[in-house]
Amino acid sequence: MEKWDLYTKYREKTGREHIRGEEMPDGFYHLVVHVWIKNDKGQFLVSKRAADRPMHPLMWESTGGSVIKGEGSLEGAIREAKEETGIDLQKENGKLLFSKIRGKNHNDIMDVWLFKYNGGPCLENATTAEVAECKWASPEEIRQMYDKGKFVDTLDYFFCAFNECFADNIHKPDYSGITGMTVTGKIDRQAGSCHPAHPGMVYPVNYGHVEGIMAGDGEEQDVYVFGTDRPLDKFEGKVIAVFHRFNDVEDKWIVSLGGSGIPDEKILGDISFQEQFFYGKLYR
Repeated sequence: MEKWDLYTKYREKTGREHIRGEEMPDGFYHLVVHVWIKNDKGQFLVSKRAADRPMHPLMWESTGGSVIKGEGSLEGAIREAKEETGIDLQKENGKLLFSKIRGKNHNDIMDVWLFKYNGGPCLENATTAEVAECKWASPEEIRQMYDKGKFVDTLDYFFCAFNECFADNIHKPDYSGITGMTVTGKIDRQAGSCHPAHPGMVYPVNYGHVEGIMAGDGEEQDVYVFGTDRPLDKFEGKVIAVFHRFNDVEDKWIVSLGGSGIPDEKILGDISFQEQFFYGKLYR
């Protein structure tokens, strides 16, 4: 019987536990890890799910799974790699690329890890029979498997996030000229209001735009405004972070009314009502 710790959307442990297979209570989340293993040739270790797996049998994927009760994300990533591929990964070779809070149908906080490793899979040392086969594959080969319907489709973020997260020596976004700016603007969706086209989507923070600054979609720059629970009509504050969407043309600026810092967990939790539909990363 596998047990998980339950978390709030702010990644706070609630002290409650959950048994795998039971219905997840509303408003609670468990940790999952996706583990991408990369060698010095730029190839990634992919594994074929065993034929008796209840979901996606004989499909290719990266290593990963649920973090069990009492574990942290990094420990869970290392354990999953050992269980599925027989590989002993080293903590110092791992890097957390980004996290995503997934709501309905998932109710999890997904951490995506990248590990450097140059050996081979050791399925004879795997502690489960979840994997039928492993192999090294280039990004182009992974794309071909995906296009042919042979790769698990929930790993589609690999392609939109590749250059920023998975590739070596690629220029990363630089927001140093944006963070620290004082900006003013109007609120389009007040805190506590519902999206006009999606009444089930409630805005936990004020959401608006900076007047006079155009974004990648040709409209004025969107912002999430932190620092008050009150509905606002307009705002003035400091940009403290940028949420960069991998699969969209527009970033979202994070504005603090008082200019004070807001923890990543708070930001990601409060913007997840909308950002759960995108892949992205928070930059300071």
